[in-house]
Amino acid sequence: MYSSIQPEGKYWHPTSTHVQAFASILDTALFNPLQLQRDTSFITKIKILNKPNQIGKIVIDWNQSQSSAFHAYLEIYELQPEQTFSNSMVNVIIPKKDSIQSTWFLTCTILDATKKPVFQKTILIGMIPISNQGIGYPMNVPVSPPKSLFKAIQSGVSYFDKDGEELAYIEAKVPISFAWDNFTMPLLQAKPRISVDTSKDFFQFIQNNSRIVLRTPTAMMQKIDTKNKTTNNPFFTILPEIKKRTNTLFKEYYQAIQPLRNTSENKDYSLEAYIEFNPFIDPELRATPPIRFLPDSIHKIYADTNLIGRFKVVELPVNTELAFNSNKIYNGYDSNSMYTLNTNYPKGTISISKSVEGRIGKDTFKILFNNDIDVKLIYLNNVAVMAAKGRNKPNYLIPIEQVNQHSMSALLLLIAYSEIFQSPN
Repeated sequence: MYSSIQPEGKYWHPTSTHVQAFASILDTALFNPLQLQRDTSFITKIKILNKPNQIGKIVIDWNQSQSSAFHAYLEIYELQPEQTFSNSMVNVIIPKKDSIQSTWFLTCTILDATKKPVFQKTILIGMIPISNQGIGYPMNVPVSPPKSLFKAIQSGVSYFDKDGEELAYIEAKVPISFAWDNFTMPLLQAKPRISVDTSKDFFQFIQNNSRIVLRTPTAMMQKIDTKNKTTNNPFFTILPEIKKRTNTLFKEYYQAIQPLRNTSENKDYSLEAYIEFNPFIDPELRATPPIRFLPDSIHKIYADTNLIGRFKVVELPVNTELAFNSNKIYNGYDSNSMYTLNTNYPKGTISISKSVEGRIGKDTFKILFNNDIDVKLIYLNNVAVMAAKGRNKPNYLIPIEQVNQHSMSALLLLIAYSEIFQSPN
């Protein structure tokens, strides 16, 4: 075996169990149809190559098997996709080429007692990583965790047969691998996922055998006339807060009303927020967002017309201790397939896009937005209770701790997916 993508990596090194699985699959797919019976008393040897020039130049030790009528060898090589496609070994349409992150060549050769090849066939596997219910920082190398990788290779081995072309091409869709991190992984590993239906204007899911249906209607914006200093100005009480802002020239100020609807419980809520908009900031060129919330807890939460809470928005809060480590990978779902790579990548910084913090009644809450991986982490009374995957609508939810008040967890989820926090919309 050899990998040109990560020669020093260990994720592609097979265990004796993997090798035995390869041999057993070859028994069924190839050897038995060829009327060959493998000598199970002969221990299958593994040879790991460490240089690309060793490919095709393997020196075989025949001493322990001179009496055998036939010898079978399985070669497994991982190559960069461009190495494969540049040689026009297979015809793959261009859009699909972009999806293939790794190509694996599986070649089975059978030699007779005179060391003459009597059978040789190659299976080429195009590995296509696909999204699953994993959460975290996706990795390109390796293309998938070792467990899924060897499962795909075993599937490829099953395509060997005594008939057919010398080169066969198949594709394997494998779950992407994720880097270890100290933000989501400790909280979410081995936690169940709840799929969310977002096919309509609302989103719905099943939790504790109950159907939850929630809506986040379009927010309503009203521009504030900052030049009208009279008490007739409906935003007269907000003007002092705007006056505290530095350099208000060219900036515009708005009141945003975000309606929220818990259809399951027939409850209506709304958020009242005050926003500063700078039309001269290009969000693609500047770190400062063009849309910013006024500071402090002047933003309000209503149930119908009753004031039930307040909140503030902290843009780009500092979290110097949050990081992800690309030298450790897992499947983004549990820790059973945690794997340490033989690499020395620098640790990456985890950036929290914004934090919405406030109080509803006697309860405090905080919602952390990580736009890099489209995850929202919801805290209630300083305890992480739920995470949601998806930027504008939740694709799935991960309950972390039990929340006694279902209406509270539903309200926090509605706040997390309010349109007013989907900057720069």
